[in-house]
Amino acid sequence: MEKKLTIKLFDPGMSHLHRVGLAGLYMTLKYFDEHKINIINAGWELNNEQVTLYWQGDDEKFFDSLFKVSFSSDSQGLIDFAAHRGMLIGDLEKVFLNDVLLMTYLQHPKQNKIPKGSNRIININFNDKSVIVNYKPFGVNYAHIDAAKDITDKQRRLKERINIKGWLYPGAIKRHEKISASELEEPPGRFLSLIYAPTASLYYRLSHKNRDGKYDKRRSAAIILPHIDNLASYAQCYRRCLNTPVDKLYADGLADAGMAALLTLRAGEKLDTLGVTGCTIIIMGSLAWAKQQKTRSFVAKLEGIDDNCLDLFELAYKILPNKIFLKVPVADENRQGNTYDVGTSLSRGLIAENLASGRDWFRGFVELMNSKKQAELVSYEKGGLNQMVNENIWSFETDKQFIEALHTAIKNRYGALAARTRSGERIPFDKEFERMRTGLMRSKNAASLRAELADIFARGGINLPLQENWRELLPLFTGKDWQRARDLALLALASYSGSGAVDAMPVVVPDDEENESNDID
Repeated sequence: MEKKLTIKLFDPGMSHLHRVGLAGLYMTLKYFDEHKINIINAGWELNNEQVTLYWQGDDEKFFDSLFKVSFSSDSQGLIDFAAHRGMLIGDLEKVFLNDVLLMTYLQHPKQNKIPKGSNRIININFNDKSVIVNYKPFGVNYAHIDAAKDITDKQRRLKERINIKGWLYPGAIKRHEKISASELEEPPGRFLSLIYAPTASLYYRLSHKNRDGKYDKRRSAAIILPHIDNLASYAQCYRRCLNTPVDKLYADGLADAGMAALLTLRAGEKLDTLGVTGCTIIIMGSLAWAKQQKTRSFVAKLEGIDDNCLDLFELAYKILPNKIFLKVPVADENRQGNTYDVGTSLSRGLIAENLASGRDWFRGFVELMNSKKQAELVSYEKGGLNQMVNENIWSFETDKQFIEALHTAIKNRYGALAARTRSGERIPFDKEFERMRTGLMRSKNAASLRAELADIFARGGINLPLQENWRELLPLFTGKDWQRARDLALLALASYSGSGAVDAMPVVVPDDEENESNDID
């Protein structure tokens, strides 16, 4: 007797995670078709909105065979999904996928089945340099390979309802340990979708620094779940994501990761042709009450993102890129090569949050400048911020004129400082930068902001942009939305890259003082 299981993209109860999983199942079975991989006494049908499985005989045997050809690991102990085979995935990117799965779906030893203390170190050639990577190798089994026992009962028949754990649905928990009814349950079709979710999810490592300049441990990794409405279209554009180089797989935060994922999926096409309408971002990180594991710490949806919004983010992504730093290790005869780290952009993270929320891209810039440590970090992005000011198409031309007037005032102020400083003495550009920053940060109402801006312009001497446009500019900092004017003023301070700008940048001590770092553009 032939058995049948149909899973539809828009069935009741199908969340975005389930739909991504169904796309993973679709891509896996598509790979089997293309490479003539058969499962005895089984078959399937695929279309844009559903997957149908057919089989005869023992349910557990069928699903065991299906999972064992869908999931495995290679000779290096790196994860190997059938849906990813044949793609141009680089060696560093394979290690990246390995690591991020151990931070998300497969972090618990009961699921990844990696023996305690297992570790592997290999050298990978990257940009003509030898890079050392350290990772935990998977063995011949992990939870997804052995999941046939979860989906079938003791009689080896398909269960009607299956309990769901966190490795299938990040953040899923049992509400009451002693009450079985408080567990999450799914029917076989939705359970099968969750099994394949890791194969079609997008992943980013997060690297965000807080006000104190230290990394935010609550943001370690992001799972991106595109909102799919067409399985075939998504399978096609997902291929591009697997070719993404490792330096583009890091993000500053939640919105930065989501917008970067949509940008990668789009790759020059129109969003409405991709079978994707938005995305959900799940952030995994260390929380105070569970430091030993990565817990779901943030969840958000990006919807209503249009091509114009992505175009502006693409500009920010281009001129405020991630940077790879090669670190020369401490002398060790057993470690021949460099390690690497990836730096992200705080400013781009804020821009992404604003664009995702439909706000002006510079709103909330005060948050990036509200501590000396963060202002130091942002100061290293002044070149990119200056490009954003000059290359962006502004909704209001007066915003750009206001920044130009402030740039002129800052330039003149730095010039006056240089003229007053005796030969051989250090010009205190950094002190003047900090004076202006703290003055603007202390502006907590419209009156105090007007006074601070008047002081900056007065100290700046002759200012042609201000003289030419003062009628248009005056309402900016005398109107009701004084916070907007403060954000623009702080953006102007951070983006000034003329004379004296480099000397105004404070000295930042690297996180790892023992290692030299080489920036790779």
